[in-house]
Amino acid sequence: VLPAVGFGGRANAAASELVIVNWGGKAADIIKEVLGETYKAETGIDVVIDGSGPSAGRIRAMVESGAVVWDVCDSGPGSAIILGEAGMTQPIDYSIVDRAKLMPGTDWEFGCGNYVYSYVLATNPKLLGDAQPQNWADVFNVKDFPGMRTFRKAVRGQLECATMAQGVALEDVYDVLSTEDGIDAAIDQFRKIRDNVIVWGSGSESQNLFLQEEVSMGNIWSTRAHLLKDEMDEGAFAVSFDGGVMSPGTWVVPKDNPAGSEEAMKFIAFAQNPELQAKWFELIGSAPINPAAASLVPESMAKWNPTSPENVATQILYNDEWYAKNQIAAEEKYVNALIN
Repeated sequence: VLPAVGFGGRANAAASELVIVNWGGKAADIIKEVLGETYKAETGIDVVIDGSGPSAGRIRAMVESGAVVWDVCDSGPGSAIILGEAGMTQPIDYSIVDRAKLMPGTDWEFGCGNYVYSYVLATNPKLLGDAQPQNWADVFNVKDFPGMRTFRKAVRGQLECATMAQGVALEDVYDVLSTEDGIDAAIDQFRKIRDNVIVWGSGSESQNLFLQEEVSMGNIWSTRAHLLKDEMDEGAFAVSFDGGVMSPGTWVVPKDNPAGSEEAMKFIAFAQNPELQAKWFELIGSAPINPAAASLVPESMAKWNPTSPENVATQILYNDEWYAKNQIAAEEKYVNALIN
């Protein structure tokens, strides 16, 4: 009997396990519970979760050494594009993975969306009293809205809000930021308020700044907001998705993955199940990439969901092409303005 031939062009025996790689912590446990155990129940294939972090460098090193031990990796659009163009990952097989179950704009050649998180405006209404910021312009107005704010130590997801604070419409943000003057104007917004800013480097740092009441407002990840809503006292934490920046996580499949390309694609297609995506969001705040899942999120949690229709309408999708072109130069200016 001839062995089955996988899409990767090499012979593969029937897969007995799949190795899914993410960034560890509670998210690894949730993927195991929500996707791994249900996939095994349906297919009989064990799903092993490796939480060591699928950086682009590690994926490249595995492929180039011919020692690939990962099947599906939780990456990002930028890494997916770079790795794909370098021949390190396999194109997504859209005859297996359903484009209709992806948020528009997250169906790249060498990667596809798996969940969404957003950069959002978080506030502590109790600390703010009568001066409750409603938008990014308010956050950059320290005269009328005093107190400490927090922004990310890195530039990703930050210049967009400073551009909106100047009155730029959602759909024009990246057009304005495509010019040097637009980038400089955004960075100048941070320079003006630097004495009122504490930066965060990790998600846990941003969370702790709110828990310890060191800041009253700021730009943080919606996944951390999802945790803070349950950790803060009643009325002490709120989030606005108005002017948020949606950033998709991305499945990528390393070239010559052990289980074979077809099995990896079947797992990605399985993970598009809207019921599973709604459960994933409830447990850890990773929002559904499948538009059909929004209606399955409990009504009490819908306002915290980055991909509920009403929240999508007020946000922009993170532009990886812009970052590929501008991040290095913008990062240097940003850090200099806000931290140095």
